[in-house]
Amino acid sequence: MMTAPIYRRIPRVIAVISLLVAVVRPLAAQTDSTAASRALARLLDTASLGMRTVAQNNLENLRLQEVTEDAWRDDADRWQRIAAALARLRDGELSPVERVSKQTLAWEASLQSRRAPFWWVDFSDITPYASPISSIAQRIRARTLATAADTTGYLRLLVQVAPLLDSIHGGLVKRASRGIRLARPALPASVSLLRTFAVRGSANPFSLSPAQWSRLDDTTVAAVKRRAAMIVDSTIAPSAERLAMLLEGPYADAAHDAVGLASYPGGRAYYDWLVQWHTTLPVTARELHAYGLAEVARIEREMSSIRREVGFSGTRAEFHAQLARDPRLFAKTPEEFGARLMSHAHRLKPLLATAFSREPRAAGDVRRLAPELEPALTFGYYQPPTPSDTIGHYYFNGTGLDQRSLLTAAPLIAHELWPGHHFQVALALENATLPKFRRNRSYTAFSEGWGDYASLVAGELGLYSDPYDRYGRLAMSMFIACRLVVDTGTNAFGWSLERVRDYMRAHVLESETQILTESLRYSTDLPGQALAYRAGSREFELLRRQTKTRLGSAFDLRAFHAMLLENGSLPLSVLRQRAAAWDGRMP
Repeated sequence: MMTAPIYRRIPRVIAVISLLVAVVRPLAAQTDSTAASRALARLLDTASLGMRTVAQNNLENLRLQEVTEDAWRDDADRWQRIAAALARLRDGELSPVERVSKQTLAWEASLQSRRAPFWWVDFSDITPYASPISSIAQRIRARTLATAADTTGYLRLLVQVAPLLDSIHGGLVKRASRGIRLARPALPASVSLLRTFAVRGSANPFSLSPAQWSRLDDTTVAAVKRRAAMIVDSTIAPSAERLAMLLEGPYADAAHDAVGLASYPGGRAYYDWLVQWHTTLPVTARELHAYGLAEVARIEREMSSIRREVGFSGTRAEFHAQLARDPRLFAKTPEEFGARLMSHAHRLKPLLATAFSREPRAAGDVRRLAPELEPALTFGYYQPPTPSDTIGHYYFNGTGLDQRSLLTAAPLIAHELWPGHHFQVALALENATLPKFRRNRSYTAFSEGWGDYASLVAGELGLYSDPYDRYGRLAMSMFIACRLVVDTGTNAFGWSLERVRDYMRAHVLESETQILTESLRYSTDLPGQALAYRAGSREFELLRRQTKTRLGSAFDLRAFHAMLLENGSLPLSVLRQRAAAWDGRMP
């Protein structure tokens, strides 16, 4: 999952970092640029003011996203103006790169301009994977302060956190006045998250660690620590505690037990919007639900075949119980867990040249999540390189290792590092030919779809030579396929939380703890986001088959992958057009 427990998600989360650029440097206008080119550059800058990006270059120009109903309306109005301006631009006056930028921005504008009415049923500000609060803290933890601008930016960012928390508080109260509340089953996780930020002193996630100020002189460190401690202890911690207390009081008593957007007035319409947003394709919840059911059935057949291959004659449940007791599949320490993940990455690295012509300059590794964030996050997420930390990291959850099987470790590392998230994100960030808007942008279906597709390619390269590794890949595929079923089930078709959990228990190998957490992620935290994994990877597979059929013997897999990645993250509906027009040459 991409950053910002999504893409945070993240959660690669992803997921995505909810930080916005307040001051954006204009794209350099070339002397021979057309009026359309210059207009597009201005629109890209305007759009960047309201877009969630994977990484920003500095802290001093960041401001936090507004979360009020009025802010949503203003944002929709701005996107309407962008859409109207884009419609006036003539493609013939734009370069090929600019035309892709225009298509991407137009796709986004068409959706963002219609989002405002759904503010009433959106609780992403307060849930563990989606909340911008976690993203901000992760963003700060990823930085090393080395200059006066860094320290000023850090302090300016801290000052904005308490007003954001208070704004979230006000929004929850306003929604509650209409009887619209976060579902009761989701409240404990949100309270736990908020209490993480309600602590005072150095244990607060917004406080810096010694390693982050090691490049500053002692006088500067003392001044920054003193000022930061005052902001954290006197504003952030009290605001976080007030918000936690709201969710524990009468608010919780009046909350309903039903989960999923289908349980809210207008919630189904919002889910239809989210399906389009997260998949970036013209697909419906019903189509995805049916496809998920078919995928679950297919994967069950393939898993049954492998059980016969290894000589197991018992039932599926008995085989899985055996796997859950196999000491070879469990690490004893977080250090061992990380080392075993990296062992698969090291095995895969020499095989990549068969399918990829380029690798990112940035290195990648695995690290443990900050302990204070682990209780709220089932798994981990990928953190892209930044100017102060040029390595891309996959952060894993190091708790409950007796329940964290390493059966899926090989496909997981292919998804998160190479040729997955790290390849895709780092190559985009390093591509100076792309405008900043496209280098930094991340669409869930592209990023998570690419991660899932990457784990498929890893198998083609030979990473899963052992039948248990292949079973692990299928177990991961089953988990992703089940997401299609239960995400649509709870948000579009009114499935109860217990029905979601029973379905997952019947098909996935995850522990009960993980099932409890993940089921809330789909139904109350990030509705629609989990659809992007398989919807995206299916699209990459489809484009590969179609392109290979069209080009015949001229098809080159390395060139195809370079074509997919050269434009950064794109809506898949835009990528379809790019793939259809590709002539087969190496970009």
